[in-house]
Amino acid sequence: MSEYQYRVEEDSIGCLEVPINALYGVQTQRAIRLYPLNGEKPLAAYPELLQGLLKVKKLAALINIETKEIDAEMGQAIVATVDYLLEKMPMEQFQVHSFHGGGGVSSNMNLNEVIANVANRDTFNQPLGSYYPIHPNDHVNLNNSTSDVLNTACHLAVIDKRKEFTGTLQGLIDTFEVQADKWKEVLKLSRTCLQDAVDISFADMFGGYRAQLKRQKQRLDNSIDELYKINLGGNIIGRKGDCSDAFFDKIIGNINEMEASDRFMHTDNFFDASQSYDDLAKVAADLDQLARALLRIAKDFRLMASGPETGFGEIILPAVQPGSSAMPGKINPTVPEYLVQCAMQACGHCYAVQMTQDHGELDYSPWQSIIISNLLDAMSVLTSGMQAFDQHCLSGMAPDIKRNNANVNTLIPTLMRLKKTHGYSFTARVYKETGGDLEKIRAYLEK
Repeated sequence: MSEYQYRVEEDSIGCLEVPINALYGVQTQRAIRLYPLNGEKPLAAYPELLQGLLKVKKLAALINIETKEIDAEMGQAIVATVDYLLEKMPMEQFQVHSFHGGGGVSSNMNLNEVIANVANRDTFNQPLGSYYPIHPNDHVNLNNSTSDVLNTACHLAVIDKRKEFTGTLQGLIDTFEVQADKWKEVLKLSRTCLQDAVDISFADMFGGYRAQLKRQKQRLDNSIDELYKINLGGNIIGRKGDCSDAFFDKIIGNINEMEASDRFMHTDNFFDASQSYDDLAKVAADLDQLARALLRIAKDFRLMASGPETGFGEIILPAVQPGSSAMPGKINPTVPEYLVQCAMQACGHCYAVQMTQDHGELDYSPWQSIIISNLLDAMSVLTSGMQAFDQHCLSGMAPDIKRNNANVNTLIPTLMRLKKTHGYSFTARVYKETGGDLEKIRAYLEK
């Protein structure tokens, strides 16, 4: 550890060595030491959140320039730095643990220090760690605080993540529609309680899947739309006056302009926004329901493809990889199984989000970091599962025509056809008299 490898910075706790070329500073270094990564993810692993945080810092700087609360040259240096970071995004500079004590202070300060250091270096030719003329707290954090910055960035991150996520979900819905139309003339045996029931078409079954996924998508869209309500300006715990009135009055107009939107608005109650994140928890609840729906569908595919000799064998899935290291010729439904696992993992992430609702105290719930990391993880793992299922399973599946034709002419479907012409009581008596002999029952149908 030579003096040439480190610089010494000081905060209210004391002095600490920081890697000499690090764009972050002492508070970030403390967080890195306090909360080591043991396989968990750093802030850098969540680019949507990083982008959201950077956008909020840019927005704050632009408003501070407009209200003349910061020197124009300093403010423009902050804006230029944020634009540079949004384009280049040096991920190695954002290595604080994705969740940590203090309600996200370490994430916020990581951003503040990097922005201040880069702005001072590139605009004012100052060394890293000087924090002159731009200071992380006095200038980058001016009129904003961890509470409202992180909450607003969480909303921006989920809104941004929705584009890829709902696009993937819509693609899966569309593939179900294509496959339903392709195989609409093929009948299959339905089942209730895993027992034979009536004959339906593949269009009927896939249409049901498609309707459920469309409903889940609509619910999720509705919940994410609520995230356009933000609490930026409700610094600390929502108390008015912790940012200037001039700053507060310009937030909504400026964020809508920056995001080319007309949908952002202030939340109804800033104290509520500090105490509870039920809007984000609602997104997690909808993701959980979607995950469970996908899990069930994937399990259905796994069951319908079971066999090849002694299972259901109703559908043939694409053979994408050998199914056994010991049994030649064995092909497993690995892609539906992957979707099952992705859905299980997503449910775990969503459960972690729901737990935060139980553990906020008094005026501030400090669990935003665990909420957003798990929300984004749930969306990522479900996106991966849906993409794999759509591309490598659903789009290439086909019904086994011979097996399905045989199935729809078995006992229960035959009895149901007899019931249509002769009624329930007559059919029940025939079943009893014939002992369920299919050929004798068919004879009644021919009379």
